[in-house]
Amino acid sequence: MIPSSTELFNFYRLTLAQCAKLSKESSLLELSTTFAKHLDQYGQQVLYYFLSEKSGAPGPSIEDAILILNTADYCYMTCNQLEEKIKSRIDEDLREKVDLQSQADAFMGIASATVRILVRKVELACEPSWREMRNTPWSKLDSVGDHSTYVAELLRQVKEKCAEILKCLHKQQYARAFCDGVVDQMSTTYIANIVQSKPISEVGAEQMLLDSYVLKKGFTEIPVLNEEPGTAPPARFVIPLIPWSHNSNIQSSFVKRATQSMSKIDPLLKTLQVRPSPPEALVQAYLIHIADKSDTNFRKILDLKGIRKADQANLMDLFNAFKASPNHANLAQNSPLLTPLQIQSGHMGTGIGSLGNAGSVMGGSLGVMGVGNTSLSAGRFDPAGLGNAMVSAVREGVDRFGSPAPPGQQGSEAGAVGMGGEAKGNLNENLKNLGKFFRRDGFRGFGRSE
Repeated sequence: MIPSSTELFNFYRLTLAQCAKLSKESSLLELSTTFAKHLDQYGQQVLYYFLSEKSGAPGPSIEDAILILNTADYCYMTCNQLEEKIKSRIDEDLREKVDLQSQADAFMGIASATVRILVRKVELACEPSWREMRNTPWSKLDSVGDHSTYVAELLRQVKEKCAEILKCLHKQQYARAFCDGVVDQMSTTYIANIVQSKPISEVGAEQMLLDSYVLKKGFTEIPVLNEEPGTAPPARFVIPLIPWSHNSNIQSSFVKRATQSMSKIDPLLKTLQVRPSPPEALVQAYLIHIADKSDTNFRKILDLKGIRKADQANLMDLFNAFKASPNHANLAQNSPLLTPLQIQSGHMGTGIGSLGNAGSVMGGSLGVMGVGNTSLSAGRFDPAGLGNAMVSAVREGVDRFGSPAPPGQQGSEAGAVGMGGEAKGNLNENLKNLGKFFRRDGFRGFGRSE
């Protein structure tokens, strides 16, 4: 039994030093293979176990999640150092066969999963506010006023939870990944709740658009929640551990990121703002803002507006006539904004749909922050199953995620237990794939839906 990851790697270093005194040939290569095997088991049976199964349905607490994150980060860095150490002691002709990169990738994958779970905790705290949004009679509003009542509470929940988490994220790589993930998740969830708020009148769409601008402005303040009042959002997140407010020599990118993420909602709401009479106006607005040729997507707009099926035929005929015009020859076949939306007929249930495809939490499906296409259905959101839903998706394959990267140990580490036991399915391979994504794209890939 080894009590911590630090002592595990110290044991490896001592074993390596003793073995190197005896041989620099195949026995040292076999030792590196043994190290790799037990590092895989440590990642799965200790860190991933604490991240998922042991934590139960709600997932790990913030404190435990940070503990897992710091340990995975430390293991990622130390795997690379251990590989270099072995290569420096082994015969030159065997050097290329020493490879602990897949183990480092798996630890990076666990770090990514943890950041995504932290993002999901913010989303969960916002569920009462989203429910209030869905319960608003958007088809009956007769005027646009100040922002809706749910907006202030939503921003309060986001800022309080983000401030709590950011206090614990001492490395700016992870702070950046977390902030990017929160903004991307908020915009994704806002679209999901628009879908579930149908029918939406023109006035309702205008109010939603105003609400989105207020939210956008509030989200740009996330990185500096724990800074002195009046501190500007960071120019960018950088590796050195210096206050973001000191990064004044480079141009702001986080504000741009937040603005772009929330602005992807605008085409949908601007289209919904247009009255169906005269019908040409609505069709033209769709072709300008949504800009695709899809009959299915155009029907989604009609459904969101609450236009009766019997009244849709004329609009569909007009849409087909307009899109056939040479002026619209370059339109896309399918809009990336509308195509993933699944709009059910009749009353929309509460909830945000399945985490599995939501590109929300760990990429691919860790519903912890995915980066692939977003599938927004109208199922009921079940917070009781949140933890398992987030993490179980990694077992299914994770080729489209984004999150943290590199080294350095911050804070304490999650304890370690003895090694042993078989890996579950393709879990470790999937964690490695997730880690490779981040090692390849760096933090730029986090939350991006490409």
